[in-house]
Amino acid sequence: MRALDLCILKLFLLTLLAASYDFQETDANSTETCSSACLHEMKPLFKSTRETSEQLKAYETSMLEKEKKIGKIQKQLNAIQVQQSKTKDDLMKEFSKAQAEDKKSIESMKAQLDANTETLKVILNEIASLNSSISDSCYKELAKDQAINCMPFEDSCDVHDIFISGYGNISVRCNADIAGSGWLVVQRRFSGKVDFYRNWTEYKQGFGDLNDEFFIGLEALHHLTKSLPYELYVMLVDFNDNVRHARYDNFLIGSEQEKYMLKSLGTYTGNAGESLSYNLHDSFTTYDRDNDRWPQGNCAVYYLSGWWYNLYGNSNLNGRYFNERVNSEQGIWWYDWQGYYSLKAVQMMIRPKYTSI
Repeated sequence: MRALDLCILKLFLLTLLAASYDFQETDANSTETCSSACLHEMKPLFKSTRETSEQLKAYETSMLEKEKKIGKIQKQLNAIQVQQSKTKDDLMKEFSKAQAEDKKSIESMKAQLDANTETLKVILNEIASLNSSISDSCYKELAKDQAINCMPFEDSCDVHDIFISGYGNISVRCNADIAGSGWLVVQRRFSGKVDFYRNWTEYKQGFGDLNDEFFIGLEALHHLTKSLPYELYVMLVDFNDNVRHARYDNFLIGSEQEKYMLKSLGTYTGNAGESLSYNLHDSFTTYDRDNDRWPQGNCAVYYLSGWWYNLYGNSNLNGRYFNERVNSEQGIWWYDWQGYYSLKAVQMMIRPKYTSI
């Protein structure tokens, strides 16, 4: 109960006691003035007042006890609040400490992870380098085992075995000295040891010695040039050792049914002149297979050769070999460079147009 309520209660009790005291004085001194009937009526009231006063005192005593209990409980509550506040502060300190330790631990683990990552990168790079080296080596060996031209043999100028689709296995000479690596030699003249005045079958199959003079053969040349886009390189050397070349970027030979026609040459570059372009789309002619357009005779017989002819030829790289510079239509010549004067050496080579193939 609040203090104001207690004050009001006490004031009420004092008023009742004062009234009781005044009435008792009146009762003692004025018996004569108060009738017995009045006294009879007032006594129960006095009794009730005393009882009420006693009840109020008991109530006040009860209120004081309750106030004491409330005060005790309030002290306990305050103690609990203090303890809770202390516990909260302790918990926050512990949490902050743990958080700092966790942060430090995380930073340490992150640093270790970064170090491990860098180490792993080094190891992976070493593995990749090793794999690349092994893969390159294995690829090169595999490419050589399954070669379809001279590209896998890179800087070699030796004889190698290749496989030509639609034709089969064949030994060929490669060259990397004249115009870069990867060239396959299809014709070579420089000594006169091999006779190039041959029949159709021999030109079809090829002849000569890969270590000397030779012709690869029209059938092999057809299957090679139809399998991939090829370029042609013609090297020419005169008896003064002057060197010229003609290069065509899309060389293609037809089939035997097409009489091994010179089907394509592509774009010319070089410094020897493009003498071969005159015979583009002409068929191959030998002394026993006249496929030219000369009505009076056989160009192969006239030029002592086997070559692509129309009404006549504008080059004759399979003609007769002369050991000196001779002006002869039966010799080895390239008209746009030195007319009919015979040449000391010639070499025809092919390579895939796209050299990554």
